[in-house]
Amino acid sequence: MLITNHVLSGAVIGAAAANPAAALPLGVASHFALDALPHWGKWLSKSHFLRVAVADGLTGLAVMGAAAAVTPPARRAAVVAGMLGAALPDVDKPTRIFFGFSPFPRRVDDFHSRIQDEAPGRFYSHEVVAAALFTAGFTALTVAARVKDRARARAEATEGADRARDASTPEGGATGADGSGRGSGSSNSSGSGARARSGLFARARASSGLLAAMRACP
Repeated sequence: MLITNHVLSGAVIGAAAANPAAALPLGVASHFALDALPHWGKWLSKSHFLRVAVADGLTGLAVMGAAAAVTPPARRAAVVAGMLGAALPDVDKPTRIFFGFSPFPRRVDDFHSRIQDEAPGRFYSHEVVAAALFTAGFTALTVAARVKDRARARAEATEGADRARDASTPEGGATGADGSGRGSGSSNSSGSGARARSGLFARARASSGLLAAMRACP
């Protein structure tokens, strides 16, 4: 199967996985599972394979970068891990072409070659359809993650505003008995009036005592 479709399937796995440690091996497993399904292949020549491989590889890299860019930050590491895992088993192709060896054990290469179900004429019926399905799945998971993140952010902002309002409210009477929020102000006004009246009464009593003392004088 084209590396672009392996990358897309890894993006879907990463978007659905719990963490990068789970996404990476699941991506590797998905590569072999997809290669066992019918897909496009059986190249006419080495030059034909190279033309397809170069275009496919560049497209896969572009898809990997775009998927990482649109993924919410909290999910990005898992998505990248899933894509890398899904593309990893095909590393043997460029190393064979440019360096003449495979980085994997012979048993892995034999198994990888044996499970291939390739045939010409399957580009539109298999590869394009698979790409559309993987893209739709990744898009749906990414949109759902972004909606969930926005809802969480709104809830946290509301909770923070509530805590700030509670912290700024004076203790013991932020609201009056009628719940109108005038309790604290009314209490302060009543206390100030009482103190003023007490002061007036004290001065009146002092004046009366002074007058009485003046009358008693000869």
